[in-house]
Amino acid sequence: MTDRATARAAVLAGFPLVNDHPDVAGVLRQPDLLARLGPALATPFVDAGVTAVCAPEARGPILGALVAVELGAGLVLVRKDERNHPGADRRVVSAPTWRGASESFQTRSWDIEVGDRVLVVDDWVTTGSSLRAVRSLVHEAGAEYVGASVLVHKADPDTIDDLQVSWLVRFEEIVGR
Repeated sequence: MTDRATARAAVLAGFPLVNDHPDVAGVLRQPDLLARLGPALATPFVDAGVTAVCAPEARGPILGALVAVELGAGLVLVRKDERNHPGADRRVVSAPTWRGASESFQTRSWDIEVGDRVLVVDDWVTTGSSLRAVRSLVHEAGAEYVGASVLVHKADPDTIDDLQVSWLVRFEEIVGR
């Protein structure tokens, strides 16, 4: 595994801003940073016995795939409801997101198995509504939610604690450099 502190420093130094806002797509475009993300996001959960990584759209599947490979776990795509996901039979509607609207997420009942130990991976946590929605899909499947790993943390402490979120960088660190 990559040294998490080194990865964090590199991501902080190279995180581009677009219109004074952190640009996750810009991080993904940089091969040196992209190579560090999977190991850095996986490290806090390396001993958690993760068997599945759930990754909500839109950028969750990109980061989730990197983390799943690092942890030797399977990847479960959690699609937004308006997207095609053949066989999707589990749905949940989130509380309002940072944009003020709810989102509907879907997955398939056979993608998350009873007894799976599930890590949720996404790019950001702000209100926690998307992570909570995915956590409910995990519980509905009879699996165990072990936590969440995100690239950027912009949430209140209660959200971080409730969702057991590990994060690589804080929003304020990126915009305040």
